[in-house]
Amino acid sequence: MALTEEQSRCREVILSQDYADFVVSYGGNLEVMIEAYDPVCYEVIDSQFVVIHRPLPPDGRLNPDAYSYNLIPDVMGLLDTTSMEQSGILPVHYSPGSGFRGNGVMVGVIDTGIDYTHPAFRFSNGVTRVLSIWDQTIQSDQVPERFPYGTVYSREQIDEALTSEEPFSVVPTRDEDGHGTFIAGIMAGSEDLANGFIGAAPEASIAVVKLKPAKEYLREHYILKEGSLAYQETDVMMAVEFLRGQSRRYRMPLIICIGIGNGLGSHDGTSSLSQYFNIVNNITGIGIVAAAGNELGKAHHYAGFISRAEDSNTVELRVGEGERGFQMELWGSLADVFSVEVISPEGERIARSQSRLGQSQRVRLLFEETEIYIADKSAGLSGGQFLMVLQLRNPTPGIWTFRVFGDRILNGHFNLWLPMEKFIREDTFFLSPEPDVTLVSIATTSSVVVTSNYNHYNDSLYIHSSRGFTSEGFIKPDVAAPGVNVYGPVPGGGYGQRTGSSISAAHGAGAAALLMEWGLLNQIINNMDGNDIRRLLIQGAARKTGEVYPNQGWGYGTLNLKNTFETLRVVR
Repeated sequence: MALTEEQSRCREVILSQDYADFVVSYGGNLEVMIEAYDPVCYEVIDSQFVVIHRPLPPDGRLNPDAYSYNLIPDVMGLLDTTSMEQSGILPVHYSPGSGFRGNGVMVGVIDTGIDYTHPAFRFSNGVTRVLSIWDQTIQSDQVPERFPYGTVYSREQIDEALTSEEPFSVVPTRDEDGHGTFIAGIMAGSEDLANGFIGAAPEASIAVVKLKPAKEYLREHYILKEGSLAYQETDVMMAVEFLRGQSRRYRMPLIICIGIGNGLGSHDGTSSLSQYFNIVNNITGIGIVAAAGNELGKAHHYAGFISRAEDSNTVELRVGEGERGFQMELWGSLADVFSVEVISPEGERIARSQSRLGQSQRVRLLFEETEIYIADKSAGLSGGQFLMVLQLRNPTPGIWTFRVFGDRILNGHFNLWLPMEKFIREDTFFLSPEPDVTLVSIATTSSVVVTSNYNHYNDSLYIHSSRGFTSEGFIKPDVAAPGVNVYGPVPGGGYGQRTGSSISAAHGAGAAALLMEWGLLNQIINNMDGNDIRRLLIQGAARKTGEVYPNQGWGYGTLNLKNTFETLRVVR
């Protein structure tokens, strides 16, 4: 089916490097939104959020002073079967009283794509278990119902490809990285006795979104490390809506695994994406599982305190050789106002900024190549927090000093965050970091299941597993799941090992699919949603003697689905 003229025009805008994308909370009134923002095109996500597109200036760079913080999309990076037994999933597969394997449930993967030719995603007769793939990077007329870009491949097309001598000539979507293939396999890979592998929900149906790369203007705006994989918040929102549409089409409950994230943001669950996830997770038949992140030990978080106005707190930041730049964010409570003095490694000093709502300053150091942007971006934040954004471009290597002053102080606590480890050089870090509250921003969403990462071979937390709680003290992560040297499918038909909190999220999502099969499809919990799944997984979590729960690393304990079902038998 050919695209309409309007769809073709909007697709060009969505893909063009000459247009910027924004997330707008519009309250359901499109007329007011159009009058306020005058977008070239827009896509409605739901009754609260819409994605709009506007032309960039001739130089292709976004003017950060022209837009509030929440409007500019976040960028996210990847968060890299004994594990099934340790998680209490295998006993649920084979228990005479249950035998749940995900039948009738759809699992959604929003990631780098999938190798649909892999045996892990086929039935024993060779037919595919993948219902659909939306590849946002391949353009054709086979677009999703609501979004005019990418290509949707159906189950029938995938089966046709699998019978062809050249499958990728029929369905050309590939997973060049392998991350999405691995995540999908851990969630729902078919049993492979010869290779000793089975996924958590081996009879679930699979729907996949391959995200397109973030636009260059956003990479430049956030000054991302060259070569890093990055994806846009806007594309993630549309991916979730696509999966919801597939869930309705096939009349299946849906579990979504989120294995991407970033280290910036308020870390209190009030971001636009967190608000959207809370809405979706409250819908009957849908559950979302997110990864905690791999930020512990990266020294990307600093926590400070100023007891009274005009006092200061000195923060030291080491910038590594070859660092092209980064965005750093200072967050405080709504009752406080802060300002910052900056001292470079060469001793050049930027005088203390006077925080005024919406005000900014851009300074190029006289004897160095560094450009510094400092702005109060508190306006428009849904949580009402104080936010100061600091961007350093071409920073001089060495020790940078930031003196944080209290202009008006009631609470006095503040947090500084750097981007996630994939977006910044490993030798750029705070000299006196705070190890807690290092969850990626998505992992602070209140209602979704958040998994930290532990080594199921020796029962210890992964050395880099991000720690909670949220900046407001809400308990996250919820449970820990295996994510160290886990065995799973890789592109090309084989198997390998990967480590990362996204792997633990895949375990949690697979377990959630089995719970959805038990609860919703068997009409035990008729309005089962993601909140029910979170509660049940927490109730069944295994806890070690001597540990105090909940805690910042383990949450409420380790994922153990067998325990969950045993708890349900006792309760019932």
